[in-house]
Amino acid sequence: MRVVICGGGMGGLVLAHALGEHADVLVLDRDASASDTGGYRISIDDAACRALGTALTRSLLEEVRATADTGDAYEQFTIADARLRPLIVAPLPPHEDRILAHRPQLRALLARDLGARIRFGCRVVSVTQHRSIARVTLADGSELDADLVVAADGADSVAARSLPGRTPARDLGLVGVAGWAPLDGVPPAFLFSGPALAFGAEGLGVFLSLSRGPAAAQGARPGLIWGTISRSEAAGPAPGMPPEQLRRAALRLLRSWSPWLNEQVARSDPARTAAFRLWATDPGGDLGGWPPGPVAALGDAVHAMPPTGGQGASTAIRDAVELAAAVREGRRGADLGPALAAYQRSVATRGRAAIRESLGPVRVLRALGHRPAQLLAAPLLRLAGAVGIRLHPNQA
Repeated sequence: MRVVICGGGMGGLVLAHALGEHADVLVLDRDASASDTGGYRISIDDAACRALGTALTRSLLEEVRATADTGDAYEQFTIADARLRPLIVAPLPPHEDRILAHRPQLRALLARDLGARIRFGCRVVSVTQHRSIARVTLADGSELDADLVVAADGADSVAARSLPGRTPARDLGLVGVAGWAPLDGVPPAFLFSGPALAFGAEGLGVFLSLSRGPAAAQGARPGLIWGTISRSEAAGPAPGMPPEQLRRAALRLLRSWSPWLNEQVARSDPARTAAFRLWATDPGGDLGGWPPGPVAALGDAVHAMPPTGGQGASTAIRDAVELAAAVREGRRGADLGPALAAYQRSVATRGRAAIRESLGPVRVLRALGHRPAQLLAAPLLRLAGAVGIRLHPNQA
């Protein structure tokens, strides 16, 4: 059975590993190499860690863990105000497994062991279905036929456009700017125990997380991963801007925020600053409702979500492992249809929950973008910052 995977992100690469020798697998990715990827660190939750354990060899999984951040970097999640005063502290459940992986290193590790089963520099322009097979057309005009084509190429998926009835992702009208700075000064104490999301009364959100380097590295240089989320405006940051211009745009957004945060952003490495748009699929749409056939989809190609929930990578990994199991089950019964239908139902359920949770902070940001909400929010945020709230795990 030949399986062509369009997209070499987390989901596509994990699927290739999970299929192993059960299929003739080829991964196509438009990037020139595995190192051509954006992003900094991804959080792989307990369920996704268990899924990885079934997809990767023990030695590869050990390498993944060795290149991840130290485990104590995610003991709690904090909601803060613009002065970086904690408003809500939510401890995470104890004994849960979590991998804080650095995206470039993780992608390079997953791609390395695939060898000739992954081709970089391949841009997919269309996928068409022909009875029991699917055909992938590349930008150079070449075509590939497969028993199963998997759309793993993100929110604006080209490969998934051939799925009838698929709910497409939509632009949320928000722009994110992410950067990394070598840590200087004394950060807020709560950052030593986990990441934070800060809200300003003007409708700006800021994600913050300390990066202390791989657990196996001695003397790794600590840094601050930061990201702003703001409304898409003509005068604001936008994808395609030069990195230094993006950094200046972020500083303009943060001018009334914490002085320490402004100092860190001002010291950020311009080469590691990038902008992106936020996308989401309507969780009320018919996710996974297309007829099972020679094209399947996973990750953001099915259930795109903003990074505000930190669930994108974990859901894609779980999708990949479950899809691999469906392929193996279908091969045993010589009919993929029932197994793919069950997979699509499961993905829809998981995707809806993850999208809804990820959209929660987006709704807060949008509400704070309106003047009446700003007038109410400012004193409430100040009061909450002065008092502070601590939630137990079952309240978070």
